[in-house]
Amino acid sequence: MKALFEKVTIAEQSSLLVRRFQLPYFDAPWHYHPEYELTFIARGYGQRFVGDHVEPFLAGDLVLLGPDLPHFWRSDETFYQPDNPERSESVVAQFPASLIQNGLLTLPEAKPVLHLLERARYGLRFSPAVSAEVAPQMQMLVNRTDFDQLLNLLTILNRLAADHEASLLASDGYRLAPSEAETERMKRVLEYVLAHFREEMRIEQIASVAGMSSAAFCRYFKKKTRKSFVEYVNELRIGNARKLLANNDLSVAQVGLECGFNNISHFHRQFKLHTGVTPLRYQVLSRSK
Repeated sequence: MKALFEKVTIAEQSSLLVRRFQLPYFDAPWHYHPEYELTFIARGYGQRFVGDHVEPFLAGDLVLLGPDLPHFWRSDETFYQPDNPERSESVVAQFPASLIQNGLLTLPEAKPVLHLLERARYGLRFSPAVSAEVAPQMQMLVNRTDFDQLLNLLTILNRLAADHEASLLASDGYRLAPSEAETERMKRVLEYVLAHFREEMRIEQIASVAGMSSAAFCRYFKKKTRKSFVEYVNELRIGNARKLLANNDLSVAQVGLECGFNNISHFHRQFKLHTGVTPLRYQVLSRSK
């Protein structure tokens, strides 16, 4: 599917648009817009797609996107169930490049923020510590008005500019306007994986979804996501296992099978590799909170 253009309407009397979204699940399509966007996830979890980068997101996730960078957040399939009690919530601040060009560009004190916004061309995910620090300010941003709201945003950006652990998302070689066919292929692959990661998946199967040979698909997937297909699937499975261990009365073995690990020893190894603890230890710690 081709990324859709979103028309962001900012009032004439304002320099930015700030909105809070409270939804059963995040449902915005794959889209882009010429404005910068700072998105804070207050509630919810799933997969975040930014350019050619894909990874899980949790509550507390904070990302800054540059102009015309395609993106969307896809809620975990749990949120699409009719009896699901959980909700999704985000705070989104969008502001035009003219705010920078007509204001900050002339201020020597603004150099760190200008550097931050330059890096945001490929998307930036901020460290958990800094994200947690600015979370209250993001929540308050919705209730601010006029110049107070602008000052609050600049304060947040100034703090984010000092986050040396912020990570670039899209790769250096990512084209900001990928072809429609290229985008549709990756979307088919990701949708298939999200629907079937609990099952045994063979490279031949997913390669056929992409319309490629197995070897070509492996190279393609690694180039687009910067991780192997097996690494990506294991990441999805471990993310789902963490949720089940924390919220369900299932044994470790049952959780492993439920998440697509037919070999429990392999499940233990992968879980500890991704989390630093065993599944049983994770379960105990989660339920003691």
